[in-house]
Amino acid sequence: MSHVIHHTPALILKTKNMRESNKLLVLYTKQFGLIYVSTQSIRELKSKMRFHTHALSLVDVDVVEGRDIWKLTGIHEHLSSLPFAGTLAFSMLQRLSTFIMRLSSGEEYHDRIWEDIQNVYRYVQEHPHENKETYHHIEIVFLIRLLNHLGYWEGNEDFLLTSYPFTRDIFEVIDSNHSYFIQRINLGIQNSQL
Repeated sequence: MSHVIHHTPALILKTKNMRESNKLLVLYTKQFGLIYVSTQSIRELKSKMRFHTHALSLVDVDVVEGRDIWKLTGIHEHLSSLPFAGTLAFSMLQRLSTFIMRLSSGEEYHDRIWEDIQNVYRYVQEHPHENKETYHHIEIVFLIRLLNHLGYWEGNEDFLLTSYPFTRDIFEVIDSNHSYFIQRINLGIQNSQL
């Protein structure tokens, strides 16, 4: 019986070492949403794919749907997270990945969430040395949009209507209404019951 190989862009949200040389990848994919992917012998020295499985990296993956879990057959790294390690950007990306895992309810396709993920990475690439406050604003905008895409935020704020919400003007709106947006985010997370 042949299996269909699916090719899709993905963000590696989390990795976990399994057994002697295997690894479990938690991916948010453009085509399938949140999926769990098993990799066989990827931590062995002879494995060529082991260099492309760093958490928080943007990758293209080839996966096969298994009975209980997806299997990785190929991976190509587009943007490694290693240059960001230990930076404020890396810390922000870790927090965003935690929220994506928490709020995504499995294999559910959300094109706008994928676009927002790409826009965050685009911003981080173009502005690698931003201050803590700016990254905090990016995080707030991303979380509000994530909650909105998933149906836990109702509103008509400008940054919900634009395709690229990470601008200085929007950061000023976030800054001037900071406590209001934090309260609404907490309420949205509470309403999600996740």
